[in-house]
Amino acid sequence: MPLPTNNSRPAIPYNPEQVLPNHNRYEALGKFPPTAQELDGDFNGMVDLINTLAEAINDTAAGIFPGADNPLNADKLPTTDGQGNVSWTHVTPFNLADNAVQTRHISDAAITHNKIQAHAVGTNQIADGAVTMAKMPDNAVVTAKIADHAVTTAKISPQAITAAQIAPNTVTATQIANHTITATQIADNAIATAKIPDNAVTTAKVPDRAITAPKINSDNAALGDLLTANGAGAASFLANKGRVLQIVSYEDGRFVRNEYDAAATPQNLLSFKTAPFLLKITPQKTNSKILIFYSINVGAGSNQHASITLCKNNVPFKVGTDDAPSSYWGVTHSIYSSAGLRQYSNGQYGCFNFSSLFMDTGISGTEIAYEVKKANPYTGLNSGYSGSHTSVSVMHAIEIDL
Repeated sequence: MPLPTNNSRPAIPYNPEQVLPNHNRYEALGKFPPTAQELDGDFNGMVDLINTLAEAINDTAAGIFPGADNPLNADKLPTTDGQGNVSWTHVTPFNLADNAVQTRHISDAAITHNKIQAHAVGTNQIADGAVTMAKMPDNAVVTAKIADHAVTTAKISPQAITAAQIAPNTVTATQIANHTITATQIADNAIATAKIPDNAVTTAKVPDRAITAPKINSDNAALGDLLTANGAGAASFLANKGRVLQIVSYEDGRFVRNEYDAAATPQNLLSFKTAPFLLKITPQKTNSKILIFYSINVGAGSNQHASITLCKNNVPFKVGTDDAPSSYWGVTHSIYSSAGLRQYSNGQYGCFNFSSLFMDTGISGTEIAYEVKKANPYTGLNSGYSGSHTSVSVMHAIEIDL
């Protein structure tokens, strides 16, 4: 503590605060006045004390404070608590006044990230444009650090947002602006049926010829059914009635002069000598309709019958009713070549034409043979029996889905 500067001589008798040896030496001698030797000793003692005090003061001035020569106080500064107590200490935050450390007192690169306390750098401490992409580690900016509406369209680079960045059910109708999402932004099969509201796809949204056959559901339709309209705005699949399934044709222009077969009768039908007037067809669908059409030219001997019968699988197919009392048996076509006004009757040097259209049915995959056969001996094909120009005969089998 500092020395007092208002000392005065004490009152008599003076009682010292601390009783030390020889504090009453003159009283103890029992004689007065003191001798020169006694006074010299006392004054010499006082001079020695003054010299000792001077040396201590000089030492204090030279060493600033006591303890300056102690190695334990190296790099420390003296400080006081304001109560007269001085100590040695390192510089701490308590020794620095606010704003005491200025920019010029900080060495370049002296402040590293380890010296910056968490959350110490605020918005006001960061200059505009100071934080660049190179200064931001990957995944550094989390959702909580982005303010609402902070990321605008201009801040999103093209193709930056992929499907993995879009949460399920995030894109609603209100988020889809007109023409904002184009076809190139939508992956194949990305829009499922459940995501299309009822009545959303109108006629105006479907381009011409956009719906192809693979896009039409025909699960409940049978093979060959047709997509038809009901006249009331709806469409459905109906059986393809009237569709031609196949056509088989036979054509013959051959002939034999004076063709005669004594054994040919309505009960014993024979093929023409040129070749069987025959075609075969295998139905593609059970119970389909088979139309049998033929146009055949025949000749007959003079005053003879020209008769033919249409057979199915070698059995008479279409014949007239037997006229038993007259012994005339049913055939498909018949005409009699009688003598006329001229020398030669019809059929001798000319043809009769027989043609009909019959309907039949069949079983899918089972072949049917249709043949026109002779029912009388004097019946020739494609020419007059004995002469005349030759002709051509045809037969067609047409399978129709009815």
